[in-house]
Amino acid sequence: MTNFEPFDFAPLLRPEGFCCACGRVHNADIRLLAVGPNILPSLPDQLDVLGFARSFIVADANTYAAVGERVCRILKEKEIPYGTYVFPHRTSKLQPDENAVQAVIDGFDPACDLILAVGSGTIGDICKAAATKLSIPQITVGSAPSMDGYTSASSSLELNHTKASIPENAPIGVICDTSVMAEAPLRLIHAGVGDVLAKAHSLIEWKIAALVRGEDYCAPTAALVRQAYERVTDGMESAVRREETGIRAVIEGLLLSGICMTLAGTSRPASGQEHYFSHCWEMMAIARGEEYELHGIYVGVGTLLALRILEKLITLHPTLEHAEAAAERFDESAWEARLHRVFGQTAESFIALEKKTQKNEKTRRMQRVGKILENWDELVRLIREDLPDTDALEEKMRRIGMPTRPADIGLRKQAVLDAFVCSRDTRDKYLTSSLIWDLGYMDEFESWLPEIL
Repeated sequence: MTNFEPFDFAPLLRPEGFCCACGRVHNADIRLLAVGPNILPSLPDQLDVLGFARSFIVADANTYAAVGERVCRILKEKEIPYGTYVFPHRTSKLQPDENAVQAVIDGFDPACDLILAVGSGTIGDICKAAATKLSIPQITVGSAPSMDGYTSASSSLELNHTKASIPENAPIGVICDTSVMAEAPLRLIHAGVGDVLAKAHSLIEWKIAALVRGEDYCAPTAALVRQAYERVTDGMESAVRREETGIRAVIEGLLLSGICMTLAGTSRPASGQEHYFSHCWEMMAIARGEEYELHGIYVGVGTLLALRILEKLITLHPTLEHAEAAAERFDESAWEARLHRVFGQTAESFIALEKKTQKNEKTRRMQRVGKILENWDELVRLIREDLPDTDALEEKMRRIGMPTRPADIGLRKQAVLDAFVCSRDTRDKYLTSSLIWDLGYMDEFESWLPEIL
């Protein structure tokens, strides 16, 4: 068993923030971060130190049974008053949508001074949105090491049938009892691993976006995300054996990743093309009225796809003539028709986004192409510098029972092609697919992708 020393989060969480070598002052606005075995009974003391008198506990039927009942019992034993809102048991998954957020707001007890979210991704996203709207602090008691949103200042919500990342107030505290998390379903542990493995690609794409679009890049924050990635890759095998050190390695990697997004003020450090495979697959399912896979499971599969796309990308020899010819061939009606076929009525929001951002406009496209061609050798060097051994990473994932190919989770080839081609249209974020489209190689990549599925 690998001996993992607990990660010291304190230097990142100073209330006054800290001056970074990138020239910015970073602040995470998190006052409490507790990770370790059997720490749930310390909850009353933690609340007392922070000055909270009455918590409003939010859970769903599953997280209440797994952790929420224990939280209520601990508070009751200390004679600490609390309110509760438990989403009723459902035959389908609870979705983090407008209705769920409103249900928490409507059920909120105004005598409470804190929302205490008990759960992981879905409950956390709902509570972040509700707490922000209510202008009340939130603390999360984690139920599973399943995603890196615990400490981030955003919620992934379904709004008008679209999966959207919405800026919210980050929780002021997160408590992760690794003894509790070791009891989580294995699929949730796999999802957490997948969410951190994504950083193998997102960190590269962050550099690409900085080079092509001049986006802010913070090397010290990127180095912290790299630590999160290495912590999880080192601990993933012991995590699936439910050993405390492995579970701690995964949840600390997830927490660190979320903090880095908050420090950077952007999802760039932790989310890129690999996440947009997931977003697109989720939105395709929403458009069909179907349930979808866990976010981190999608992301793990998407990470391997995105890395292999980068491997092919650096073999190209792009030219201005090739890019100009592709720009001349662009067919707006065909572009809109594909969006409608893939996303149904949600396509209209992406068409509206294009009218605002004009990513498809030829002059702007060719300006980006000029920047890419001017820096092509440096771009290839940056990719090679950080590109991991994708085969070795896939083997590590298979060894712990994770899905690695789209077919492993029931995704057809067309769903992969559609997600790749349309990913650049879903938000105003420069992705690997954006660069490939700019250079005029989208058709070539769409023809090649089935070879690796």
